Amino acid sequence: MAAKDRLGRHGEQLAVTFLTAKGMCVLDRNWRCAEGEIDIVARDGGALVIVEVKTRSGRSHGTAFEAVNGAKLLRLRTLAGRWLATRTERFDTIRVDVIAIERFAGDFSLRHERGVV
Repeated sequence: MAAKDRLGRHGEQLAVTFLTAKGMCVLDRNWRCAEGEIDIVARDGGALVIVEVKTRSGRSHGTAFEAVNGAKLLRLRTLAGRWLATRTERFDTIRVDVIAIERFAGDFSLRHERGVV
């Protein structure tokens, strides 16, 4: 596995640990369909939460948060509908969150933005 893939996988695990510590229930990870992938699907009370996780080891290409553009966020809304179509449970609302993780000198910092779309 490439170092970039290991970093991304580690970042997603950090995100799952963070979300569950905040009381959210992770329903799915790395869910895929023809239109794309959702990193984490979670329940936060009555809300369905679609979580995009970006992990970076530097800022040469911008921050991890900046890597999630408007087109990606809109695609995540579409993917939320696709995921819901495969389930029988219902939710009061749908929210898209971004977790940006950056590694500097071996230490990780995590930024969680709720309801970005």
